[in-house]
Amino acid sequence: MRVRSTPQHPEKLLYLGGVVLMGLFTFLAFGWLFAVLTALLLAVGLLVVTAVRRGVRALRSGRGRGAWPMLALATAPVSLLGLLVSYCVGAFSGALRVDKSCRVRQEPYDAAYRAQHAAETDRWFPLHNKCNAHFDLVPGWVNPAVVIFAVLLVASLCTVAVAAVVHLRMIRTRRNT
Repeated sequence: MRVRSTPQHPEKLLYLGGVVLMGLFTFLAFGWLFAVLTALLLAVGLLVVTAVRRGVRALRSGRGRGAWPMLALATAPVSLLGLLVSYCVGAFSGALRVDKSCRVRQEPYDAAYRAQHAAETDRWFPLHNKCNAHFDLVPGWVNPAVVIFAVLLVASLCTVAVAAVVHLRMIRTRRNT
């Protein structure tokens, strides 16, 4: 049975009104693109929270089979965000002027070394942006984080895909019987 918003529970209506006002102010202040991105991020956040709650509820009730697809569904956007953030941190380390970034970190900039190893900085993975032979501007945690988040993303997407196929097969067998 659903609980309707009655005068006894005005906080539900106030909450929805606040969300609508927040969307309107975001649209007016920053434009439609920012408002759409904000709505998309909120929807993904709601998906993650809902999937985690359903997965944990299924685990507690002893229905582990339904829990893992929900937890994998929650893991996919979080691991994608982690992958994007860690990759961007590594790809944009050193900013536009590597020589200035090296000077800020009090490391000598070796132009001859960088010219000799130019292929290292152009690779997609592993990420490197070296000032000299001994100092890399890319933090040490970036490359392992990229690998971990990529593996998590692939595993969660495979789990969701397998669960969807199993679910569709169950529906098909129920129709045929």
